[in-house]
This record gives sequence, structure tokens and C-alpha cells, in this order.
Amino acid sequence: MTESPYRGFKKKLCTFADGQAGIRNPFVIAAIDPAIEHRTAERLSAWANGANEAPSPDDGVTVQPIWLDELLPKTKVYNLSVVLGGETTSERIEGTMQDRLADELVQEMISNEIDDDKLETQSHIVLLLNLGSLYPFTRASELLDELDRRNVRSTIGIPFPGDVVGGKLSFFGGDSRHYYPAHQIDGQIREVHLQ
Repeated sequence: MTESPYRGFKKKLCTFADGQAGIRNPFVIAAIDPAIEHRTAERLSAWANGANEAPSPDDGVTVQPIWLDELLPKTKVYNLSVVLGGETTSERIEGTMQDRLADELVQEMISNEIDDDKLETQSHIVLLLNLGSLYPFTRASELLDELDRRNVRSTIGIPFPGDVVGGKLSFFGGDSRHYYPAHQIDGQIREVHLQ
């Protein structure tokens, strides 16, 4: 029997946190059935907070969930969009969000969510949860690129709501693409894997 993608995701995060080198950075991404994204996020958050669920991170490894849907309203671009909501077109709001959201989300993470010493250590796992809440304003690749640009060395894990199509990830049925430099877990996390 092959390992479930859910367990494989957590296992790869632990392997990177224990010091394995990544392509450039220790980033891990796993496709997840969009219908169970929130349930999976809850399970991963519980795992991060010490729930007895294998694999357990080794001593010295810390795990921090970051809820992207809770981080979104803390960004300037989101608040600007709310203020301008009735005074501009939805296309302009969407364009502004797409231009600035990844940058501001990562800035918010660095400034207010992840401790400075944790940003420098691979043994700190950061789970970016509820990515689907950011659709269509930003993508996983934009968040990973921004984290890479800012030299964040934490191990980053993203459960990705979408499908694997020809070895590439498709976000909510959009174009399929590789998420270099992330290590991609084979298969899609489905309901059966959370049993």
C-alpha cells in the first residue's frame, strides 16, 4: 500500500525541518480536494499544536499554522479594496489585489506572525492554511516566490486546493503549472486520507 498524500505531506515537512536540503528552499506543496480544504486545515492545525497524529515532529522542530483567510483582512490592499468597493469596478479591485496581495501577506507574516529567529531556521515549519480563500487574487507560486525573495528559511507547507493534472497542479480548475521550487507530494489529499 502506498503512503497517503496527507501523511506524505507531513512526513516531507518533518524531513525538511530535520535538515534535508530543498531545491532552493524547503517548500512542500500537496494538492487537496477543494471540498475538504477547511477540514484538512483544521487537522493540520491540530497536528501543529501537538495532536497525537503521526508523524510527530522531532524534538527541536516547531510547527506554526498561519490562517491565510485571517491574515487577508490585515493587509492594506484588502482594506483599500473594501473602502473603494462602491467607487470603482470589480476588475480594478481584482487587479489591485493581484498586484499587491502576495507581497503584503508575506510582509504581514514576517512582521507580525513568524518570530524573527524562526524566519532563519529550517527547523520551524510554517503551514499556510486556507489558500483557497485568496482565490482569484493570488497563487501559491506568488507566495512562495515572495518568501524566497525575502530569504525566509523556515520550512513552508501549503495544502493546495486543486487537482494534479499531468504531474502539474491546477488551482480550482485553472491552468496547470509546476510550483518550482516547491517539493510536490504525489496524489491528491481526499476525504479517505483523513479517516
